[in-house]
Amino acid sequence: MKPTQSSNPTIILDRHAHHYAEQFASEQATPEKGEQVYLNTLSVYAVHTYLKSFSLKTTLLQSDCWHPGLRAISNVADLILPNFGKLECRWVLPREEFISIPTEARENRLGYIFLLFTEELDRVKLLGFIPGKEINPETESIALSQLKPIDSFFETIYRSQAKVNLSKWFTDLFSQNWQPVESLMLGRMVRGLSIDSSATSISRGKILSLQRNNLEKQIILVLTVTYKSTTDIEICPQIYPVDVRDNLPQGLLVQVLDRSGNILVEAETQNVYDWIKLEFDCQKGDDFSVQIIWEEVKLLEQFTT
Repeated sequence: MKPTQSSNPTIILDRHAHHYAEQFASEQATPEKGEQVYLNTLSVYAVHTYLKSFSLKTTLLQSDCWHPGLRAISNVADLILPNFGKLECRWVLPREEFISIPTEARENRLGYIFLLFTEELDRVKLLGFIPGKEINPETESIALSQLKPIDSFFETIYRSQAKVNLSKWFTDLFSQNWQPVESLMLGRMVRGLSIDSSATSISRGKILSLQRNNLEKQIILVLTVTYKSTTDIEICPQIYPVDVRDNLPQGLLVQVLDRSGNILVEAETQNVYDWIKLEFDCQKGDDFSVQIIWEEVKLLEQFTT
């Protein structure tokens, strides 16, 4: 269920927020840089606190602004949401009408939350949100009048929740369900297994459960994504039984569907199958689904590149 919230919620900045801000600011080479880091830290901690109230997981320690070297050389106020991407938290002071977007914060962002500090820096008001796709490398600032309601942040989150964004795998952003293939396969040698981890190719696996009447079959979906160029992508879905002693259910149908639901490629188990492997090419920005059908059971995993 999507959270409901006031149009411009206010977050109190507690002693923990100021402790981090003071510590990080004291490490900087100049007072100006120290002030920038101080306010960036308060912004990120405030959004972290706000999202925590909706049980949205964040990882402060993995954010660039929490890294001593990166915050010293860049002006970023990023907060990582493990299942979604990187959120930028930009602040404005009273009586300012524009919020600057530093060059290093204009790409690879899920979106931007904008905050207004009180003069005492004891609380911040969330002013609004801009989706990442609306910010480009030439965007130097955003007028407060351009901001969308905070509700639109949650709409962005919940729209993207159903689809796995494969481009995020190349920045080490994975949901908990998608695990390293080696840990799922427990070091066993498996026929047909094609995995890779490099700058241009990456593989992850997920355990799926097929339940029919009182019978349950667990399978592993392995997905290998390979960039053949900056726009051309090869996708390789593979299916294996979780139990190495088992085979895939007979009559298991695996299909790859485009965004309109058309079948791009498919395979079905006949007799004894202990793996299925499909391959197809797509373009960056394409959406597709892997559909697994066993009798009346149907599972659908959705992806975007």
